[in-house]
Amino acid sequence: MRISTKKSVLLAFKSVRPQKKSMNFFSQHIPQYLLTRRSLTIMVTSAAAFAFLFIIIYKPFNVEHWAEVSRFVFIACVLGIVLLGMSIAAISRIIMCYHAKKHTINYLQYIAWVFVELVLMSVAFTICSTLTGVQLDIAEAFEKSLLNTSLILLIPYIISITAFTLQDRNERLRQIEDDYDKAMQQRLDTKSLISFYDERGELQLSVTKDNLLYIESADNYINVWYMKSNMPKKLILRNTLKRTAELLAETNVMRCHRGFMVNMEQVKVLRREKESFYLELGVEGVKDIPVSKTYGDAVMKWLSM
Repeated sequence: MRISTKKSVLLAFKSVRPQKKSMNFFSQHIPQYLLTRRSLTIMVTSAAAFAFLFIIIYKPFNVEHWAEVSRFVFIACVLGIVLLGMSIAAISRIIMCYHAKKHTINYLQYIAWVFVELVLMSVAFTICSTLTGVQLDIAEAFEKSLLNTSLILLIPYIISITAFTLQDRNERLRQIEDDYDKAMQQRLDTKSLISFYDERGELQLSVTKDNLLYIESADNYINVWYMKSNMPKKLILRNTLKRTAELLAETNVMRCHRGFMVNMEQVKVLRREKESFYLELGVEGVKDIPVSKTYGDAVMKWLSM
Protein backbone atom coordinates (compact mmCIF):
# COMPACT_ATOMS: atom_id res chain seq x y z
CA MET A 1 0.00 0.00 0.00
CA ARG A 2 1.41 3.38 -0.97
CA ILE A 3 1.85 5.84 1.86
CA SER A 4 1.35 9.59 1.36
CA THR A 5 4.47 11.17 2.86
CA LYS A 6 3.03 14.66 2.74
CA LYS A 7 -0.06 13.56 4.65
CA SER A 8 2.03 11.72 7.25
CA VAL A 9 4.21 14.77 7.90
CA LEU A 10 1.23 17.12 8.10
CA LEU A 11 -0.45 14.85 10.63
CA ALA A 12 2.76 14.66 12.64
CA PHE A 13 3.17 18.44 12.75
CA LYS A 14 -0.50 18.79 13.56
CA SER A 15 0.09 16.78 16.73
CA VAL A 16 2.78 19.24 17.84
CA ARG A 17 1.03 22.50 17.03
CA PRO A 18 -1.21 23.82 19.79
CA GLN A 19 -4.85 23.04 19.15
CA LYS A 20 -7.77 25.33 19.86
CA LYS A 21 -9.77 23.85 22.69
CA SER A 22 -13.00 24.93 24.18
CA MET A 23 -11.62 24.51 27.69
CA ASN A 24 -9.50 27.30 29.12
CA PHE A 25 -5.83 26.97 29.94
CA PHE A 26 -6.25 26.24 33.64
CA SER A 27 -8.61 23.33 32.93
CA GLN A 28 -6.14 21.57 30.65
CA HIS A 29 -4.18 18.62 31.97
CA ILE A 30 -0.53 19.28 32.66
CA PRO A 31 1.97 17.37 30.47
CA GLN A 32 2.87 13.92 31.69
CA TYR A 33 6.59 14.73 31.66
CA LEU A 34 6.04 17.03 34.67
CA LEU A 35 4.81 14.08 36.72
CA THR A 36 7.61 11.60 36.14
CA ARG A 37 9.90 10.66 39.01
CA ARG A 38 12.84 12.03 37.06
CA SER A 39 11.31 15.47 36.62
CA LEU A 40 10.11 15.63 40.21
CA THR A 41 13.56 14.65 41.49
CA ILE A 42 15.28 17.23 39.30
CA MET A 43 12.91 19.99 40.42
CA VAL A 44 13.45 19.25 44.12
CA THR A 45 17.24 18.89 43.91
CA SER A 46 17.66 21.98 41.71
CA ALA A 47 15.49 23.97 44.11
CA ALA A 48 17.64 22.76 47.01
CA ALA A 49 20.87 23.81 45.28
CA PHE A 50 19.41 27.19 44.34
CA ALA A 51 18.08 27.71 47.87
CA PHE A 52 21.49 27.00 49.41
CA LEU A 53 23.25 29.53 47.18
CA PHE A 54 20.45 32.07 47.55
CA ILE A 55 20.56 31.94 51.37
CA ILE A 56 24.36 32.05 51.49
CA ILE A 57 24.50 35.12 49.21
CA TYR A 58 21.42 37.16 50.19
CA LYS A 59 20.90 35.92 53.77
CA PRO A 60 17.08 35.89 53.94
CA PHE A 61 15.03 34.57 56.89
CA ASN A 62 17.08 36.91 59.17
CA VAL A 63 20.07 34.59 58.87
CA GLU A 64 22.29 37.68 58.86
CA HIS A 65 22.11 37.37 62.64
CA TRP A 66 23.68 33.92 62.32
CA ALA A 67 26.60 35.32 60.36
CA GLU A 68 28.05 36.51 63.67
CA VAL A 69 28.68 32.89 64.66
CA SER A 70 31.39 30.74 63.16
CA ARG A 71 31.37 29.93 59.47
CA PHE A 72 30.79 26.26 60.20
CA VAL A 73 27.72 26.96 62.35
CA PHE A 74 26.38 29.38 59.74
CA ILE A 75 26.69 26.80 56.94
CA ALA A 76 25.10 24.15 59.17
CA CYS A 77 22.13 26.41 59.87
CA VAL A 78 21.70 27.16 56.16
CA LEU A 79 21.80 23.45 55.37
CA GLY A 80 19.19 22.86 58.05
CA ILE A 81 16.85 25.42 56.46
CA VAL A 82 17.39 23.93 53.00
CA LEU A 83 16.82 20.36 54.19
CA LEU A 84 13.66 21.41 56.02
CA GLY A 85 12.22 23.11 52.95
CA MET A 86 13.22 20.38 50.54
CA SER A 87 11.82 17.69 52.84
CA ILE A 88 8.45 19.41 52.57
CA ALA A 89 8.85 19.70 48.79
CA ALA A 90 9.92 16.06 48.45
CA ILE A 91 6.98 14.77 50.49
CA SER A 92 4.64 16.99 48.50
CA ARG A 93 6.00 15.71 45.19
CA ILE A 94 5.79 12.08 46.26
CA ILE A 95 2.14 12.60 47.17
CA MET A 96 1.59 14.34 43.82
CA CYS A 97 3.22 11.42 41.98
CA TYR A 98 0.90 8.87 43.60
CA HIS A 99 -2.13 11.11 43.20
CA ALA A 100 -1.41 11.49 39.47
CA LYS A 101 -1.57 7.71 39.01
CA LYS A 102 -5.28 7.71 39.85
CA HIS A 103 -6.36 11.25 39.03
CA THR A 104 -5.55 13.78 36.37
CA ILE A 105 -4.03 17.10 37.41
CA ASN A 106 -4.83 20.29 35.54
CA TYR A 107 -2.86 23.52 35.53
CA LEU A 108 -5.04 25.16 38.17
CA GLN A 109 -4.56 22.22 40.54
CA TYR A 110 -0.82 22.19 39.86
CA ILE A 111 -0.49 25.90 40.65
CA ALA A 112 -2.57 25.43 43.80
CA TRP A 113 -0.33 22.50 44.79
CA VAL A 114 2.80 24.63 44.42
CA PHE A 115 1.15 27.43 46.41
CA VAL A 116 0.41 25.01 49.26
CA GLU A 117 4.08 23.98 49.20
CA LEU A 118 5.07 27.64 49.55
CA VAL A 119 2.70 28.17 52.46
CA LEU A 120 3.85 25.02 54.29
CA MET A 121 7.50 25.97 53.88
CA SER A 122 6.80 29.52 54.98
CA VAL A 123 5.01 28.25 58.10
CA ALA A 124 7.93 25.95 58.89
CA PHE A 125 10.47 28.75 58.44
CA THR A 126 8.33 31.09 60.55
CA ILE A 127 8.20 28.57 63.38
CA CYS A 128 11.97 28.11 63.21
CA SER A 129 12.48 31.87 63.20
CA THR A 130 10.30 32.45 66.25
CA LEU A 131 11.62 29.45 68.20
CA THR A 132 15.20 30.59 67.77
CA GLY A 133 14.28 34.06 68.92
CA VAL A 134 15.47 35.66 65.70
CA GLN A 135 11.97 36.94 64.79
CA LEU A 136 9.33 37.47 67.46
CA ASP A 137 6.53 38.99 65.35
CA ILE A 138 4.85 35.96 63.75
CA ALA A 139 2.93 37.89 61.09
CA GLU A 140 6.03 39.76 59.96
CA ALA A 141 8.08 36.57 60.05
CA PHE A 142 5.51 34.72 57.93
CA GLU A 143 5.31 37.57 55.41
CA LYS A 144 9.08 37.62 54.97
CA SER A 145 9.25 33.82 54.82
CA LEU A 146 6.54 33.66 52.16
CA LEU A 147 8.31 36.26 50.02
CA ASN A 148 11.74 34.64 50.32
CA THR A 149 10.38 31.13 49.86
CA SER A 150 8.56 32.22 46.70
CA LEU A 151 11.83 33.56 45.26
CA ILE A 152 13.76 30.47 46.28
CA LEU A 153 11.21 27.94 45.03
CA LEU A 154 9.57 29.51 41.99
CA ILE A 155 12.75 30.49 40.13
CA PRO A 156 14.22 26.95 39.93
CA TYR A 157 10.72 25.51 39.34
CA ILE A 158 10.14 27.83 36.37
CA ILE A 159 13.60 27.11 34.96
CA SER A 160 13.09 23.34 35.35
CA ILE A 161 9.63 23.39 33.75
CA THR A 162 10.95 25.46 30.84
CA ALA A 163 13.82 23.02 30.34
CA PHE A 164 11.46 20.02 30.46
CA THR A 165 9.13 21.68 27.95
CA LEU A 166 11.96 22.42 25.52
CA GLN A 167 13.33 18.91 25.90
CA ASP A 168 9.91 17.39 25.26
CA ARG A 169 9.42 19.59 22.18
CA ASN A 170 12.84 18.60 20.82
CA GLU A 171 12.06 14.93 21.37
CA ARG A 172 8.74 15.28 19.57
CA LEU A 173 10.43 17.11 16.69
CA ARG A 174 13.02 14.32 16.50
CA GLN A 175 10.15 11.84 16.41
CA ILE A 176 8.59 13.77 13.54
CA GLU A 177 11.90 13.66 11.68
CA ASP A 178 12.13 9.91 12.31
CA ASP A 179 8.56 9.42 11.09
CA TYR A 180 9.34 11.50 8.02
CA ASP A 181 12.47 9.44 7.30
CA LYS A 182 10.48 6.24 7.70
CA ALA A 183 7.77 7.56 5.40
CA MET A 184 10.39 8.48 2.81
CA GLN A 185 11.96 5.04 3.12
CA GLN A 186 8.57 3.40 2.73
CA ARG A 187 7.99 5.53 -0.32
CA LEU A 188 11.32 4.40 -1.76
CA ASP A 189 10.46 0.80 -0.91
CA THR A 190 7.13 1.27 -2.63
CA LYS A 191 8.93 2.58 -5.70
CA SER A 192 10.94 -0.65 -5.81
CA LEU A 193 7.67 -2.36 -6.73
CA ILE A 194 6.74 -2.14 -10.40
CA SER A 195 3.02 -2.34 -11.04
CA PHE A 196 1.22 -3.38 -14.19
CA TYR A 197 -2.30 -2.36 -15.16
CA ASP A 198 -4.66 -3.49 -17.87
CA GLU A 199 -6.24 -1.13 -20.41
CA ARG A 200 -9.00 -0.24 -17.92
CA GLY A 201 -6.43 0.92 -15.37
CA GLU A 202 -6.97 -1.98 -13.00
CA LEU A 203 -3.94 -3.30 -11.16
CA GLN A 204 -3.06 -6.84 -12.26
CA LEU A 205 0.48 -7.38 -11.01
CA SER A 206 3.08 -5.80 -8.71
CA VAL A 207 6.56 -7.25 -8.82
CA THR A 208 9.86 -6.12 -7.35
CA LYS A 209 12.52 -4.76 -9.66
CA ASP A 210 14.76 -7.66 -8.73
CA ASN A 211 12.22 -10.17 -10.06
CA LEU A 212 11.04 -8.41 -13.22
CA LEU A 213 12.73 -9.69 -16.40
CA TYR A 214 11.23 -8.20 -19.54
CA ILE A 215 7.98 -7.28 -21.29
CA GLU A 216 7.02 -8.52 -24.71
CA SER A 217 4.41 -7.04 -27.07
CA ALA A 218 1.75 -9.34 -28.52
CA ASP A 219 -0.61 -7.19 -30.63
CA ASN A 220 -3.05 -5.64 -28.14
CA TYR A 221 -1.57 -7.63 -25.28
CA ILE A 222 1.71 -7.69 -23.41
CA ASN A 223 3.51 -10.61 -21.83
CA VAL A 224 5.13 -9.71 -18.53
CA TRP A 225 7.97 -12.06 -17.68
CA TYR A 226 9.11 -12.21 -14.07
CA MET A 227 10.72 -14.60 -11.61
CA LYS A 228 8.66 -16.58 -9.14
CA SER A 229 10.14 -19.31 -6.95
CA ASN A 230 13.32 -19.10 -9.05
CA MET A 231 11.37 -19.87 -12.19
CA PRO A 232 10.40 -17.49 -15.04
CA LYS A 233 6.65 -16.86 -15.17
CA LYS A 234 4.51 -15.05 -17.71
CA LEU A 235 1.43 -12.90 -17.20
CA ILE A 236 -0.67 -11.83 -20.18
CA LEU A 237 -2.30 -8.41 -19.92
CA ARG A 238 -4.52 -6.55 -22.32
CA ASN A 239 -2.52 -3.37 -22.85
CA THR A 240 -0.03 -1.91 -25.30
CA LEU A 241 3.73 -1.76 -24.98
CA LYS A 242 3.63 1.96 -25.74
CA ARG A 243 1.27 2.67 -22.85
CA THR A 244 3.33 0.45 -20.55
CA ALA A 245 6.51 2.30 -21.52
CA GLU A 246 4.86 5.58 -20.53
CA LEU A 247 3.88 4.20 -17.13
CA LEU A 248 7.41 2.87 -16.50
CA ALA A 249 9.23 5.94 -17.80
CA GLU A 250 10.85 6.68 -14.41
CA THR A 251 12.11 3.14 -13.86
CA ASN A 252 15.04 1.16 -15.24
CA VAL A 253 12.66 -0.84 -17.41
CA MET A 254 13.28 0.65 -20.84
CA ARG A 255 12.37 0.06 -24.45
CA CYS A 256 15.07 -1.78 -26.39
CA HIS A 257 12.99 -2.84 -29.39
CA ARG A 258 9.59 -2.00 -30.80
CA GLY A 259 8.35 -5.31 -29.40
CA PHE A 260 10.35 -5.49 -26.14
CA MET A 261 11.07 -3.69 -22.90
CA VAL A 262 13.74 -5.03 -20.57
CA ASN A 263 14.69 -4.52 -16.96
CA MET A 264 18.20 -3.17 -17.50
CA GLU A 265 19.23 -4.20 -13.99
CA GLN A 266 18.76 -7.82 -15.06
CA VAL A 267 21.01 -7.55 -18.11
CA LYS A 268 24.14 -9.64 -17.75
CA VAL A 269 25.59 -9.61 -21.28
CA LEU A 270 25.32 -7.43 -24.38
CA ARG A 271 26.12 -9.63 -27.37
CA ARG A 272 26.69 -8.58 -30.93
CA GLU A 273 25.71 -11.02 -33.64
CA LYS A 274 26.50 -9.82 -37.17
CA GLU A 275 24.69 -6.48 -37.44
CA SER A 276 22.40 -7.04 -34.49
CA PHE A 277 22.71 -6.78 -30.72
CA TYR A 278 21.11 -8.97 -28.08
CA LEU A 279 20.71 -8.69 -24.33
CA GLU A 280 21.28 -11.79 -22.23
CA LEU A 281 19.61 -11.95 -18.83
CA GLY A 282 21.41 -15.08 -17.70
CA VAL A 283 18.20 -16.84 -16.64
CA GLU A 284 17.60 -20.38 -17.84
CA GLY A 285 14.54 -20.62 -20.05
CA VAL A 286 14.54 -16.88 -20.90
CA LYS A 287 15.39 -15.95 -24.46
CA ASP A 288 17.81 -13.24 -25.50
CA ILE A 289 16.21 -9.84 -26.03
CA PRO A 290 16.92 -8.08 -29.36
CA VAL A 291 18.08 -4.45 -29.48
CA SER A 292 16.99 -2.40 -32.48
CA LYS A 293 18.87 0.57 -33.97
CA THR A 294 16.10 2.95 -32.83
CA TYR A 295 16.73 2.21 -29.17
CA GLY A 296 20.36 1.09 -29.41
CA ASP A 297 21.90 4.42 -28.34
CA ALA A 298 19.74 4.63 -25.20
CA VAL A 299 20.63 1.06 -24.27
CA MET A 300 24.34 1.65 -24.83
CA LYS A 301 24.21 4.84 -22.77
CA TRP A 302 22.56 3.05 -19.86
CA LEU A 303 25.06 0.18 -19.94
CA SER A 304 28.03 2.57 -20.07
CA MET A 305 26.99 4.40 -16.89
